[in-house]
Amino acid sequence: MSDLLLYIQLRLEPGCMGPQGKDHIEAFCQKENAGPWQNQFATVSVVPRYDKTLPEWEYRVKNKLLSAEQASKFISMHATTKSELEDNIESYMAEEIDAYMDGKL
Repeated sequence: MSDLLLYIQLRLEPGCMGPQGKDHIEAFCQKENAGPWQNQFATVSVVPRYDKTLPEWEYRVKNKLLSAEQASKFISMHATTKSELEDNIESYMAEEIDAYMDGKL
């Protein structure tokens, strides 16, 4: 299974970019997807989260949607936890958002 890639879709709420986030979220997501966060077994695509009924995180392998438990099992095969992976991605996104917004001010 080590050759399988985990595709993570992260839905970002416009508010994470501050009061004017709705004006920037689309462009930010496009920029992030042009050079996505990735590691040896996972890659992230970022989309705006306009519909709060949709989950913040979505995991797929070979286009098959994984449950949270399945995603945790897959991630644990790579010497990390789902929580650690999400924290790592969230930290990266926070830095990217800060850098993006600094360029817009």
